[in-house]
Amino acid sequence: MKDEEQITVAPGRFSGEQTGEVLKTMEPSEEGDEYAATTAHAGAPQGKLRRTFRTRHIQMIALGANIGSGVYVSSGEALRDGSAPGMLIGYGLICTMALVMMNILSEAQSLFPTSGSFIDHASRFVDPALGFALGFCEWFGALTVVAAEGAVVPIVISYWTSSVPPAAWYTIYLVIVVGQHLLPNRVFAEFEFGTGVMKVVVTFIVLFTMLVVCCGFGGDAIDRGYNYTSLSAFPNGFKGVASVFLLASWATGGQEIIGVSVGESMFPRWELPRAAKNLFIRIITIYMSACVYITVLVPYTEPLLLDKSSKVASSPFVIVMDKVGIKVLPDIINAVLLIGLAGIGSESIFTASRIQTSMARMGMFPKIFGKVDRYGRPIYSTACCALISIVLTYINLSTGGATAFAWFSSVSATTTFFAWMTIPLTNLCMHRALTAQADPALQLKHAFKLRWWPAAPIFLFGATLFTFASTIYVSASPIGDAPSATIFFQNMLCFPLFVVAFVGYKLYFKTKIQDPATADLQSGRRYLSETELEMLDKYYAMPWFKRMLTYVTF
Repeated sequence: MKDEEQITVAPGRFSGEQTGEVLKTMEPSEEGDEYAATTAHAGAPQGKLRRTFRTRHIQMIALGANIGSGVYVSSGEALRDGSAPGMLIGYGLICTMALVMMNILSEAQSLFPTSGSFIDHASRFVDPALGFALGFCEWFGALTVVAAEGAVVPIVISYWTSSVPPAAWYTIYLVIVVGQHLLPNRVFAEFEFGTGVMKVVVTFIVLFTMLVVCCGFGGDAIDRGYNYTSLSAFPNGFKGVASVFLLASWATGGQEIIGVSVGESMFPRWELPRAAKNLFIRIITIYMSACVYITVLVPYTEPLLLDKSSKVASSPFVIVMDKVGIKVLPDIINAVLLIGLAGIGSESIFTASRIQTSMARMGMFPKIFGKVDRYGRPIYSTACCALISIVLTYINLSTGGATAFAWFSSVSATTTFFAWMTIPLTNLCMHRALTAQADPALQLKHAFKLRWWPAAPIFLFGATLFTFASTIYVSASPIGDAPSATIFFQNMLCFPLFVVAFVGYKLYFKTKIQDPATADLQSGRRYLSETELEMLDKYYAMPWFKRMLTYVTF
């Protein structure tokens, strides 16, 4: 059975009758790992994007992708600003939103697994201007993540030595994250899988160690529960909680990017919903348990936590281990953190290049960026993204580690807010289009259907709007500083970028809100093959415990 993917969209209305629309038919190879592009539009980019990502790759990207500086470093700043209750509230709400978002995205992406993912869906179901604005901000945000992770590299290494210039570490970091994209896509997938496994294993070891310390190991070296018994619950009031929203979205956000990688997977209907379920495991066992251990073991007044006037300090986990006399594990944490930084940086270049390629094929970026070589690599997009990432990373040399970290991380974090408001809005509009055209897509056998609809998208949109407004508030009236335009735009740089991109695109191309009766429900749609239906039949016929075991097999 043939699948289709939308690769070119005219700037205006997104419909089957629109001039400039191009369909790309996916023809699985004998190995089933690639699809060929054919276009009906003269001059449109052609090439192959290979479906080489297997289930274990998608699962590990979902499980270990964000374990890096957000967990091990910025958690210290979240504790300092929000104290224990504020950190638990902030991370708890953002993690809940991430779970809901992944399930909402799974419904649309299982039906339309295009490489443009939620950007393509926003264009076809809401407004092409919204798709462009979100795509541009996600593309730029992914590139800033490369620089933000690179900024942390010399800071982590300073745990051992400060004698090597930061520029040298930046260079090594960039060679690793950029160099692998010169190789076949499978190399990237295996690199992400390997680094993800390593991060997850070490993180579980760290969390188990924190549990042991909570139970009494280390004696009086740690004032357990001091945040809850001797310190103020909310030392910075609501501002402290609001600041945690931004830091938590940096640490746990960006999950929507998994939808882009699923665009190159073999079996999207199987892989994305499973990645969403694995996200639940990560949030409960990693993020929330980490928050509990940190708030019990490290007072928010700890001098070694991140200070606004200095570079990024040691991780709260390392602080605890140093106090109780654990000498080896902190070195292992920092070493794995360095590997994790490289993994996130590499994934960010992959994400940015695929977004750029998809938008080029949708007519939103210059068409040269839509070209793919015979190895399945979008060479021009990758080269462009690599060049911009290199420039942004070396800018850190002049701005300072802490300033660069705050600036770049906030760009990506606030982009998450825009994505998490767009995805539920798109889902509601997709349901409206399916109803208007009497399309039974969600009633077909083994179709992935969102539970708690429409409550889930309404909750996600409302919660994201609240956390975004809270971030605007704390950016306009920062903790411990007088209001200033510099501080505001350090946190909210993505806000004007999104508004300018949306308004500019809409005015220039005169786009209109999509009519649900004519919205495109065919381009990029993927029907389940007989083989896939048989596989799902066998899976759902298994006892629940056997189905559970499939989540830990590769």
